[in-house]
Formats: sequence, structure tokens, C-alpha cells
Amino acid sequence: MRYVSQEDKQTAIKTLRKGGILGVPTETVYGLAVAADNTEAIKKLLNVKNRHIDSGKVLTMMVADVDEMKKYVEMNRMTTNLARRYFPGELTLILRQREDWRHPYFDNFHTVGIRIPNHDYMLDLLREAGPLLVTSANPRGEEPCRTSRELNKRMPSVDLIVKGECGGDLPSTVIDMTTDTPRSLRQGGLLIVHYS
Repeated sequence: MRYVSQEDKQTAIKTLRKGGILGVPTETVYGLAVAADNTEAIKKLLNVKNRHIDSGKVLTMMVADVDEMKKYVEMNRMTTNLARRYFPGELTLILRQREDWRHPYFDNFHTVGIRIPNHDYMLDLLREAGPLLVTSANPRGEEPCRTSRELNKRMPSVDLIVKGECGGDLPSTVIDMTTDTPRSLRQGGLLIVHYS
């Protein structure tokens, strides 16, 4: 297990490009991230989390900005307004995939959970490394890690951990935008009252 400082983004990017799992701080909890275009890395991440394709829990895609979201998911006026109002932020939107987008992992599903974190390090990393698939940093059934030291202790199989602490105690709020009326699937640190 190795640590890397938040200033050393190139080492983190090299780890991602080689198919490694990167422990990353966010404004919510620590996450485990892999390059979105690396099929073997995705399999490795699912194995570390002891998660199967048919488990019902889907990895979240993190991107750098709202315009990039449009490459992967369908966005109507309500979704676009919501994204521009709350992103970057403690929010994950469940959206329908674009019909013309193919991905070896997301082809198993009809939707994508997508998020733009309100965290300077993560935004810079996403701009340089491209989209990442991310899940909370915790062994199955346990609470997410909130510091790099805690992550190192509890999940030694992670390839590289970015040093730091997280900004919150709660994971992101999850909103399903694929139904006629938006549905809250998980209440996190962000409270949304109106969706228009």
C-alpha cells in the first residue's frame, strides 16, 4: 500500500491508467475509483467490493462538468436545471443512458448514476484523468472510510491512497430522474426541496 499527496496528481493518474484502484477523498466520504474506460480495473473494483453485476448496486460515474454528462446520459430541461443548480455537489443523479453510448459495464444496465463532486482535488483529477467509476471506500456492509489512514487500515488491497480527510459524514443524496416524478433513493447531506 502506498500513499500519494494531493499535489502529486500524475502518480495518481498513472495508477488509474495502469488499471489500479485509487482511494480518493471527496466532500462526502472516501471513494474507490478506477478509470471508466478500463474494463479490467472495473472487474477488479467489483471484486474488492465483493459485488456482482446483478447485485442491484451500480458503480457511480464521476465527471468534471455538466456538459460532459451529456455524452453519456439523456438530459431534459428539468435534469439540466437540477444539474446546473446543484453540481458540483453532494448529489448523484440516476439518469437514462444515451442510446448511442456503449460501455462494457453500463451495457448491463439502463441507467447511469452520475455525479460531479464539490471537491477541488477530485475536479482537477477528473479534468486530467477523464471520467471515473467510483464507489464508497468500505468493506461490504460496513460504514465508509473518512480518512486515508482509516482506508489503509481497513482495505489494504487498494493500490494507491490519496492522503487526506473527507468533508462530511454522509454520502451523496441520490435522486432517480428516470420516472415521471423524481424519487429520492437516498437522503444524504444535500436536501432538495424543488426539482424544477
